[in-house]
Amino acid sequence: MVVTLALTRSGLLGVLGFELALVMAGLGSLVGVDLGAAWIRRRRARPAPPGPWRALAEAVAAPLAIMLVPLAMVSVRGLWTRTCDPWFGAWAYLVLTLASTTVTAAASAGLAVVVGPRRWLGRLAPYLALVVVVAFGVHRFFTQPPVFTYNPLVGYFPGNLYDEDIRLSAPLGWARLEQLAVVAALWAAVAARYDRARLAVRWRGRGLAWRSAAAALVALGVAGWLRHDAGRLGYAIDADDIARALGGEVRTTHFVIHYAATPEISADIALIAADHELRLAQVCRQIGVAPDEVGTIHSFYFASADDKARLMGARHVEMAKPWLRQIYLTHDEFPHSSLRHEIAHVVAASFGSPWFRVSARTVAGVPVLVNPGLIEGLAVALDWPGARSMTPHQAMRAMELLGFAPSPDDVFSVRFMTLSSARGYTAAGSFLRFLLDTYGPAPVRAAYRSGGDFAAAFGKPQAALVAEWRAMLATVEVPPAELEVARERFRQGGVFDRPCPHATAKRVAAAGDRAAAGDRAGAVALMRRICKDTPEEPTYALGLAALLAAGAPAEVAEAETIYQRWADAAVSAPVRAAALDALAHLAGRAGDDATALARVDAALALPLGDDRARQFEALRVGLVSSRADRGFVHGYFFSAVDGGLAWAAMAVLADPADPLARYLLALQCARERWWALSAYLLDRALTAELPSPRFVRNAARRLAVIAWRASDRAALGHAIATLDATGDVVDRALAADWRERAAR
Repeated sequence: MVVTLALTRSGLLGVLGFELALVMAGLGSLVGVDLGAAWIRRRRARPAPPGPWRALAEAVAAPLAIMLVPLAMVSVRGLWTRTCDPWFGAWAYLVLTLASTTVTAAASAGLAVVVGPRRWLGRLAPYLALVVVVAFGVHRFFTQPPVFTYNPLVGYFPGNLYDEDIRLSAPLGWARLEQLAVVAALWAAVAARYDRARLAVRWRGRGLAWRSAAAALVALGVAGWLRHDAGRLGYAIDADDIARALGGEVRTTHFVIHYAATPEISADIALIAADHELRLAQVCRQIGVAPDEVGTIHSFYFASADDKARLMGARHVEMAKPWLRQIYLTHDEFPHSSLRHEIAHVVAASFGSPWFRVSARTVAGVPVLVNPGLIEGLAVALDWPGARSMTPHQAMRAMELLGFAPSPDDVFSVRFMTLSSARGYTAAGSFLRFLLDTYGPAPVRAAYRSGGDFAAAFGKPQAALVAEWRAMLATVEVPPAELEVARERFRQGGVFDRPCPHATAKRVAAAGDRAAAGDRAGAVALMRRICKDTPEEPTYALGLAALLAAGAPAEVAEAETIYQRWADAAVSAPVRAAALDALAHLAGRAGDDATALARVDAALALPLGDDRARQFEALRVGLVSSRADRGFVHGYFFSAVDGGLAWAAMAVLADPADPLARYLLALQCARERWWALSAYLLDRALTAELPSPRFVRNAARRLAVIAWRASDRAALGHAIATLDATGDVVDRALAADWRERAAR
């Protein structure tokens, strides 16, 4: 009861949901281990001991009754506290908390019967078994790729806190079935040699209950079969299972890449493999480690987020296990935006703590106080500037200006896990990059190895280093438009600050699945429930409006009302711009160009980042152009028919001199993987007068990728020179990156 009351202080743990069920499953397991054996000991001291199955029922009943109390308390609290998905929360409590309590209480009671009236061994045996189960789970985590775990104590743990789309699916059922089969085998074996007078197993003498013995063998056989097929059933997957499921393998000097052998990935695997080697060389050079010191890295490259979630967890999160020298990635556009970050984790293992190969402080000589801020911060610092429109220094300065900056004490402690990933990663990465640029790699490696002993590594206390860093940040300029982008990016807190992130993520995913399957009505119904539970979140309201906009006139009118509400709301510029964008498209498709233009101009008056502003500039051209291809450019942006390639091609035919038409056709050709034609068109577009410098920047960025794929070195050189000339720090970093790639 006290634990439950304490948990209600957290927005995430105070409602009936997955996290509460997970925490209570651990507590219930301890209760089950303790009370299951204790009940047998007490019952043994009383007259008329029960038979084996009644003894089992009595031993399980008390722990279950105790663990039903938190369920009742939180359920009653849900009458006045918002609970987004009580049925999912109740199901999670059943299959995690109550199932773990039942399994551990039954196993503990069974061990107490097997050990018999041996005083010390009877008390220790259940806890020794608990230690074995924990050790087995830890061993699996540290020796196999999956970050998820299915075990008797908690049922299912997804492995990270950033992936909000958590699903309790068939593998949990198979794992629970194996656990119940083991418990059933234990108690059937007990019943086969049960000594009722002593409430213990009879080890000597004749007498065997053959039916119970046969049942024990059957249950043991079921458990053995499930364990043998645990990889195929999805709850005890190992590296070989994943490699077989992916199907493809390629080896380079420093990598073994296990990849999903889909046509798209197979066509690009040589490109992907070369990029692995480039990113490793870059990371090693920056941190002062020779690539050969790192050893062979195994890269598991999945075709989709769902495949990765099924085989190793982390549906929407890229991950690494540095101590195994393994990285896990979902296929993405070349060059992969997270590849260098994950490689950095593995490289850091070469100077991490001697046991777990990550940043950790030692206690009594044992590196146990892991420093997640240093682990993730170093990866961000080495993946510089990343795939964002701002460098982490600029993003950190924006957080300071907006009041979102986390405390350094939180960033470099276990409290890092309570921060949103956007805030925590950015702050840690900016600080570590400052130290790397200012003091070089050697002290950074020392601070990482020590788990955050900055004074020993740099000869200065952490507070002095933070002061220097903040003085540097004060000189960093953040354009007003990018400040608004940062406001939207950093506005949400960590997962523990929100009452029902998993229920919401599950519904969003289900709505997307229904919409993709053609069930628009079902998707709309789910999105309405999400909006009811999270009325303050514009993302979901705009998602609902997008579904309604494809429906009947009454639904379109409702969508316009939703869009207008958020276009006029006192929210960040990116949110208002998204609503205005949708309103402009609705007006343009209806033939009301004047209204569409008014909405585009309203959006362009907002402080928008370059990418968003460029899109509105393009819409404006489609509405006001007087060129010969105006109708086709208008159709490209506003036609209800999805035919971008055809509209762009007709625009080029109507006006071959229009650089915007060539630009649009180049982007469509890239979608079709017509790299040579796309590179030619983009290169020509860059030599002409595109509508604004924003188009020039994007054309140069896209041309670098496309020209590399097309092996067009002249076009690549043009893209690099253009990026160098924009004056933007991110563009200059991209130009240097492509120049190094070309040199290799």
